[in-house]
Amino acid sequence: MHSVHCSGRRWTVMVLVMQTDTLFSDSLVFAGIDEVKVEAATAAFSTVEVLASGRAASAACPDCGRSSDRVHERYRRRLKDLPLTDQGLVIRLTVRRFICGSTGCPRRTFAEPFSGLAAPYARFTRRLNRLLERVGLALAGRAGARLAAQLSFGGGG
Repeated sequence: MHSVHCSGRRWTVMVLVMQTDTLFSDSLVFAGIDEVKVEAATAAFSTVEVLASGRAASAACPDCGRSSDRVHERYRRRLKDLPLTDQGLVIRLTVRRFICGSTGCPRRTFAEPFSGLAAPYARFTRRLNRLLERVGLALAGRAGARLAAQLSFGGGG
């Protein structure tokens, strides 16, 4: 339980934290996406947040194709996904940057790819992006934005 102060009032908020290594959360959130594993999940303020990382021990350099397991650094991406039981779903994805060991390769480091989950630099998962595109093409403009918001998968960051 956490206490939150807002407008001079004190609110008590319960935050659910689930540590898991079971296949349940993997299959629920990442069905058909083998490159990602769930580290933990939390639910608070009508949002489910999933902490995830890559499963692979190494990745291939996009320029020369040489595989590397030497990690240069890690950073976190925030991806919005389809809602889960009327709650927004946010994926906090830990991405590793690998060092390319090939001397002739112009690329020194590269990020591990998550092509099944999201495009590089994207803020939405591929499946949320596809759904937003369909709504946008079917309804266009403000009507599409209203429907997406009602369905809890609006395009706002």
